[in-house]
Amino acid sequence: MGIIDRFEDEYVDVSSTRASLRELLELLVGAVLFVVGASALTYYLLGQRIALWVAGILVVVFAITLVSQAYWAVAGRDDYE
Repeated sequence: MGIIDRFEDEYVDVSSTRASLRELLELLVGAVLFVVGASALTYYLLGQRIALWVAGILVVVFAITLVSQAYWAVAGRDDYE
């Protein structure tokens, strides 16, 4: 069994279980911290206007991720089995 097979098995194992509320909250907290950190660094390096754009784009990306994960938490992931 190669390294790619191990990653695939682990991905299917994680993907086939429902996300818990705790995992969703961890994702939310991590997303908020990432957006704040990235925005602060961008503000320091490139200015306020670009930092706002970066924050806006990241908020959209993480919102889509959270909605997707919440959907899979409710609907389940039978298609991976």
